Amino acid sequence: MSGVCEKPVGEDSPTSVKEAVGYGALNVLLFLMLSYPGASFLRELLGWRGVAISPLLAALVVWPVSVLVVYTEPRAQTRPWWSRIEKAWRWAGAVLYACPPLVLALTFPLAVGRGLPSGIPTLISLSPPIALVAFFILRRRWRARRNLRSG
Repeated sequence: MSGVCEKPVGEDSPTSVKEAVGYGALNVLLFLMLSYPGASFLRELLGWRGVAISPLLAALVVWPVSVLVVYTEPRAQTRPWWSRIEKAWRWAGAVLYACPPLVLALTFPLAVGRGLPSGIPTLISLSPPIALVAFFILRRRWRARRNLRSG
């Protein structure tokens, strides 16, 4: 289930649980930022009001599983049977990370802000990924500017 924040091939695998906890948390947060806006958009298409907070609670459940996956995958890749299960492992990972926010937003929403106008819940759910992209763009520009001054 090769996580999004996995170390590049050739580097040591996460040798400590502490590293696996960090990589697992990053995987869950990144996939939540990708799937949660879709879940919010579908809720609005169905005419349901408010921002569903249950997908955020799902992240707390998926996170320990993600830690286990991040910790065990590099070890499983060294086994002779890895090539036979790799494709299923990757699909299971995609389902693990992407489906809980969608399913929970549609089945058990725990919605807040039901008085918000249409479109606002989806905009709220889109704000973290937009902020992350803006952060990376600004950071790159800041580094480029700093390198020009020092170079």
